[in-house]
Amino acid sequence: MDKQWVLRGEIPDEISKELESQPELIRRVLFYRGVRTKEEAEKFLNPDYQKGQHDPFGILNMDKAVERILRAVNGGEHIIIFGDYDADGVCASVIFHDFFKKIGFDNFHVHIPDRHLDGYGLTMGAIEEFIERKAGLIITLDCGIADYEEVEKANSAGIDVVIVDHHLPQEKTPRAHAIVDPKQKDDSYPFEYLSGTGVAFKTIQALIKKGNFNIVPGWEKWLLDLVALATIADMVPLTDENRVLTRYGLMVLRKTQRPGLLAFFRRMDINPKNLAEDDVAFMIAPRVNIASRMDHANASFAILTTQSPEEANMVSGHLEKLNTDRKKIVEDIMNEIGERIGETGAPEVIVEGDMDWAPGVLGIAANRLLDKYERPVFLWGKANAKEIKGSCRSGGSVNLVDLMNSLPEGFLIESGGHAFAGGFSAEEGKIGELPKEILSAYEKMPKEETKNGILNIDMEMGIDDVNWRAWELIEKMQPFGMDNPKPVFKFSGLKIDNVRKFGNGGIHLGLDFKNSSGKKIPAIGFFVGDSEKFDLKAGQKIDLAATLEKSFFAGRTELRLKIVDIKRKK
Repeated sequence: MDKQWVLRGEIPDEISKELESQPELIRRVLFYRGVRTKEEAEKFLNPDYQKGQHDPFGILNMDKAVERILRAVNGGEHIIIFGDYDADGVCASVIFHDFFKKIGFDNFHVHIPDRHLDGYGLTMGAIEEFIERKAGLIITLDCGIADYEEVEKANSAGIDVVIVDHHLPQEKTPRAHAIVDPKQKDDSYPFEYLSGTGVAFKTIQALIKKGNFNIVPGWEKWLLDLVALATIADMVPLTDENRVLTRYGLMVLRKTQRPGLLAFFRRMDINPKNLAEDDVAFMIAPRVNIASRMDHANASFAILTTQSPEEANMVSGHLEKLNTDRKKIVEDIMNEIGERIGETGAPEVIVEGDMDWAPGVLGIAANRLLDKYERPVFLWGKANAKEIKGSCRSGGSVNLVDLMNSLPEGFLIESGGHAFAGGFSAEEGKIGELPKEILSAYEKMPKEETKNGILNIDMEMGIDDVNWRAWELIEKMQPFGMDNPKPVFKFSGLKIDNVRKFGNGGIHLGLDFKNSSGKKIPAIGFFVGDSEKFDLKAGQKIDLAATLEKSFFAGRTELRLKIVDIKRKK
């Protein structure tokens, strides 16, 4: 479906005057991102590490959580760090690992579940293991908010549980010793969209504030590389406190001394000095996430905690191979679903599955299907898992958690996640009914109007405007991500000077244009080379929607356009 290009409206005169100290490009983008005053503009363009953060004790129950953790540390209790298996949960686990090591506390054990065998969150089997380990305290990270029965079992065994999470609370709230989750109903924390690692970092800040530890003030800033990695990987809004943590976290990433990250940089030919959020989103995060999808997340934990360059090189190589294998599997799933949909046409909600599909890669495939068909997607598989597991994605038309909760009682074994992304498990005997039940529930739910079919254009540009001065202005608005997308510019009537396709089978597209001085202005589009829409020839004229980006490919610094969409000129 062709997107409708909508040029954003003019800035009201009073706002333009308020922001008159800024160049027009920045004024426009700031206004479209909700910035209205000089003070807001200063805060947005120049995030301050101290002023831009909120008091960690403003999160509901933080004081109770900190008191219990400190009591366990001071009393020498055995602490279990129970982190989720994705990049967010792993990074949160590494943050607690690094903190405990820093304060000289060693009586802890990090447990990351197996995505395929254990599933999401606490399990009864894990609680039994912790009872045998004589644990006094369990700290859940990036999970736990939905684990009512498991927390009850821990309580009955005399083990306290502190939940550090950021997911939406369920109907039954676990009776944990303390729940630290900004999304709780009675929580008045000013910003509820922290990643799980972000909440873990705020907890560490609070522990340091109350713990009177013999560590250098400000040491915790070295943990921001993990916060930035997780915040970008988990696709939470890059606004408010997340913008501050990610901006400074990228600075730390550029200086990181973690052997595992340095091994990643070498393997992917990334110069840390030039690291940007896209490198994290498309290069580093997928390789951290891949361990749990294709193997076990312990490999991701190892790559982020090892102090051995030899181990780092070995584990990074293992993760690289898994990532390569994953690409092939996802491509096979996409092709199979494409053939099925091609026969009948895409329904209002895409619900597809196969017993041979590996559950760990379904979230990636669901994202790609959402982008392609612009409708909610539910995928399921089993492969080597104990039970059928699935992933779901929504562009905003419905809240996935509400949709899954509206299914007949007992239909899903478990479900959870965010409004736009979630996971579930189901019984084999009921899986054949899944498409019918989901479509029925979807039809009864109130729908939100989505903007999937609309491409908002921030500003019109000419090809001569693609210069380093423009890039310097755009750079001030980084990091880009959820709720702070890259500015999209419209270029009208561009004549294509050259067309090239590259990558595996020509899946990527490169276009060249020339400005009025005859200088080449390159444009690149990923994963569009095999699309009929992008079957272009030199000499053709097109309207181009694109973002600007600074490329360091092959050791060359280059300013180029990144293709978002095109319209052929008739």
